[in-house]
Amino acid sequence: MNAKVGFMLDYVGDELQLGGTSNYVKLLAPRVRDYGYEVRVSMGLSSRTQDLQMALLSAGIPVDDVDTSMRGGSPTNRLLTAYSYFRRQRFDIAHFMLPWWNACGFGILGAWLAGVSGRVATYHAVPDVLQAPLDSDTLNFLQRWKYALTHRCVSKAIAVSGVNRKRLIDNGFYSSERVCVVRNGIDINAFGSTMDKSGLRRQLSLSKSVFLITVIGYLEQVKGHSYFLEALQGIVVRHPNVVALLVGDGVLRKTLETQVQDYNLSDSVIFTGWRNDVPRILSASDLLVLPSLSEGFPLSILEAMSSGLPVVASDVGGISEAVIDGETGVLVQPASSRALEVAITNLLEQPELLSCMGKAGRERALAKYDVSRMVNDICHVYKQIV
Repeated sequence: MNAKVGFMLDYVGDELQLGGTSNYVKLLAPRVRDYGYEVRVSMGLSSRTQDLQMALLSAGIPVDDVDTSMRGGSPTNRLLTAYSYFRRQRFDIAHFMLPWWNACGFGILGAWLAGVSGRVATYHAVPDVLQAPLDSDTLNFLQRWKYALTHRCVSKAIAVSGVNRKRLIDNGFYSSERVCVVRNGIDINAFGSTMDKSGLRRQLSLSKSVFLITVIGYLEQVKGHSYFLEALQGIVVRHPNVVALLVGDGVLRKTLETQVQDYNLSDSVIFTGWRNDVPRILSASDLLVLPSLSEGFPLSILEAMSSGLPVVASDVGGISEAVIDGETGVLVQPASSRALEVAITNLLEQPELLSCMGKAGRERALAKYDVSRMVNDICHVYKQIV
């Protein structure tokens, strides 16, 4: 009988967000199933998780409505929900997806209480400074005890970058032997130079001479869009053929639209909203910019590299482990519109360098970031703990 794996997420809120964690599960769950495991996914079902739910169901992955987030009621109710679910399903492995450091706590505790032998947690982002560090005076004894117990109940922690692993160890979450690095991967075959480059430009009424910069991510403060728009003011003065696509949506959309108007950038910025054709967008683009203030190991930079695009990104999280500064792109100081402006302008004035960086990024993505490597590494973790 095949080992049974249960993936769990505990998103909060009702806004539709197609973030890195959900895209990670879309890639991972069907391939773990194809590796020979029996797979189910559980999460609180809402408009925010509808896209992930439909993608998994289309791939033949069962999805269960199990809400262990704050929306799931009192702490006792949330723990009981997780315990009852894991007791009923009898998984061999429970694999928890943590987009932030303290997510899935009740799920992990519930799996431990239910006797699930293998409990894996993937940390997608661990910030430089935790909002509620374990030694903080603002946390009461029960909270500190809960976090410490949660970490002890994890059989193996997976960090998506070396930076995340170091932070988990330095903050006392895990000893070094209990946390490993499995960097994200993507479906390389979904991206590349063979795609139609002109179709999207025609759809958006953009000429071939336009230099198209794409920014992908939630429209929220941590993604740093405001710094990019401030930089774009100076860029378009010297290069009026530049147009920026802001791919995504979020709470700051109206604020950013106002900023575009105030900066007289209405002819240079297009808000696309959420799109399900990112490979097509990247194939039509010339440069990816990621001005984030905090990141884990973002899939968007891997997708851009696979598409042969150079990347300009903030040097945060694990980005420097993928983007080689000066070789596959340019890394800049976060929260600096000036640094973004200088880096992008320099590349615009060196088209040969842009081309070389794009080719080098494609080669690096092919060699290191195919999803099959990621799945193989994660299944190796499963075999170690079961």
